[in-house]
Amino acid sequence: FLLGKALNLCSEIAEEMIVNITQNRDLVTLSIRPQPSLIGKISMFIFNLLGIGLLVLGLYDWILLLLPIGIVWCMFFGWFTLWNCFGRELIQISKSSLGYQLEYGIYQAKAEIREVNKALNISLIPAGEYNNEERYQLIFESFNTKGIPEEIYRTTLSNSETDLKELKIAIRQLYFKKVDPDYLKQPFILN
Repeated sequence: FLLGKALNLCSEIAEEMIVNITQNRDLVTLSIRPQPSLIGKISMFIFNLLGIGLLVLGLYDWILLLLPIGIVWCMFFGWFTLWNCFGRELIQISKSSLGYQLEYGIYQAKAEIREVNKALNISLIPAGEYNNEERYQLIFESFNTKGIPEEIYRTTLSNSETDLKELKIAIRQLYFKKVDPDYLKQPFILN
């Protein structure tokens, strides 16, 4: 029961996202960071303390069943706390590749780079609503070496529609010298 309540609370902790889009001549960088509320941060801290309490109680009274439960509890909520308080998703788009990396504050996952062949397409998956604004997960798609379309990356965190429009303009400016004022009707072919 308690774990079910914890998972429900955790799914609602970081609905606000801080999105930062930067662009230079050859690179567009998208950084998405979850922004948990104060209640969310306090909840994560309490659940981490409960896990540490389980470990201490298991070691003190030598209750062997509490040790693996405490370890799993601490790993899950510790990782969750790192992601929601210090994590960010970093995506770098150049003319020929898309690179992505997940950062957890003190831990950084290995940066992955995927080649963009022929074209880059961005598809959307609705990810709910926050402050009366629809949010979307982004799916970056390109062609593989055989010419078959494939998904090269899917964002973990969601973006608002205004962030998506800003990202589209930045990507278009990466590939075109002059961007049509009606940028939604402009073709989007990279090579």
